[in-house]
Amino acid sequence: MKKKNHPYQRYYLKVRPFLKSKCEEFEMIGLEAVTEEDLWSTLTDMKWKRPQESVHLHELVADIVTFSSNQFMSFQMVQAYKSPNLFAPLSEEELKELLKE
Repeated sequence: MKKKNHPYQRYYLKVRPFLKSKCEEFEMIGLEAVTEEDLWSTLTDMKWKRPQESVHLHELVADIVTFSSNQFMSFQMVQAYKSPNLFAPLSEEELKELLKE
């Protein structure tokens, strides 16, 4: 799990069956590689980015149940575009640091 310090982390074990169910739903439409942790991480980074102090368990469950594969994939695509370009040329300083003994 990516966000161990997220305020909703205390609910993780209680909502885990719903995460599992959503992962199974995603698997039925062809997203076999999505794990409960991936889904939880996406929800904490996207839907629950600004946590509420007095959130109820049923609100989190509703967010999980209504979370669509399109929302998941859109967020993953944005995250991929934000990541560094692995094929970009390295600067001379970066090369020296990489090849340093």
